[in-house]
Amino acid sequence: MTSRTFRSLPASLFFWMLALLVLPAHAHKASDAYLQLSRDGDRIDLRWDIALRDLDAVLDLDANADQKLSWGEVRTRLEDIKAYALGRLRLQGGQCVPAETQAPAIENRIDGAYLVLQMRAPCGAADALSIEYRLFQDVDPTHRGLLRAETRGAAAPLLRSLDPSAGVVSIGWADTQGAAPPASFFRDGIHHILIGYDHILFLICLLLPAVLKRQDGGWTPVRAWKDAALPMLGIVTMFTIAHSITLALAGLKIVTISPRIIEPAIALTIIVAALDNIWPVLRGRRKLFSFLFGLIHGFGFAGALGELELPTRQFVLALLQFNLGVEAGQLAVVAVALVVLLGLRNWRRYPPLVLHGGSVAAVALATVWLCERVLDVKVLPFS
Repeated sequence: MTSRTFRSLPASLFFWMLALLVLPAHAHKASDAYLQLSRDGDRIDLRWDIALRDLDAVLDLDANADQKLSWGEVRTRLEDIKAYALGRLRLQGGQCVPAETQAPAIENRIDGAYLVLQMRAPCGAADALSIEYRLFQDVDPTHRGLLRAETRGAAAPLLRSLDPSAGVVSIGWADTQGAAPPASFFRDGIHHILIGYDHILFLICLLLPAVLKRQDGGWTPVRAWKDAALPMLGIVTMFTIAHSITLALAGLKIVTISPRIIEPAIALTIIVAALDNIWPVLRGRRKLFSFLFGLIHGFGFAGALGELELPTRQFVLALLQFNLGVEAGQLAVVAVALVVLLGLRNWRRYPPLVLHGGSVAAVALATVWLCERVLDVKVLPFS
């Protein structure tokens, strides 16, 4: 790095950090809850699994602020928890009112502890059920409710992703006969990418040098857009293959890895990708590295689908839709970013300000994420 580059870094670091900090980032695992409905005649049995970490963020359950939730802390706030949750779930416009059938319990899963609510609601024998799901609507745009609905004796359950901001949705009980999952999982795949700012940051770190080429110890802009687009297409393809592999492995529970390992590993890959823009630590092996990152990142959403214990056909279809949505969202991000960077590539300050400055800012932010995830602490208000 030249002395001019070093002089440019403070200003460029401030610029990039400002740009990153204004994003309402949610770098950790997206919030999921599991709502299972089983119809038997004129009644519906419900099981609702809600992550304690999400309830704590809203209701401040950690009374002694030791960042660990005990059963005693949860038990003393059960009435508040049930009031909060049930106030954000309406069945049949409020005509079906769930009543508790078993005492709440805590179940430990690979991604943390969940509070399990088991209830029953008299609902009549209508052909369809309307559901208004608003859990965490006002506090967490990443949240999704994963719905599994079935009729006693049906061949297969119905699967749907519930968006708290989507309003009332209706499910037909006749659809619980093995129908394919709705297109909502394709949209959720796109949503997963657009709110996954750690993933987007990794892609941008790979994109920053794509419009340049190393020559005589420095950087020069590529002549044609194809010189940047084609290598980037290869990198994205490697990520797609790896992402698809681990989506399936995690979803089918063939391989399971705790988010306590995956989340820090994602932050670490961002650091390595950004450092390679300053010093060639990967030595040209970016496609291989992208494949590795795809393997790590693919353990995210599929594990949540696996918790619903779907028949193989439905699981594969839901997973395929979600994965296609992920790739569509990713290609959209890459296309937009590449167009912008191609327009800037001939700017003489691109290497010191955009490439080096952006990479330093990415290293700084990813290092904070890494520390938060390893030490299980919260430093940034938006992570």
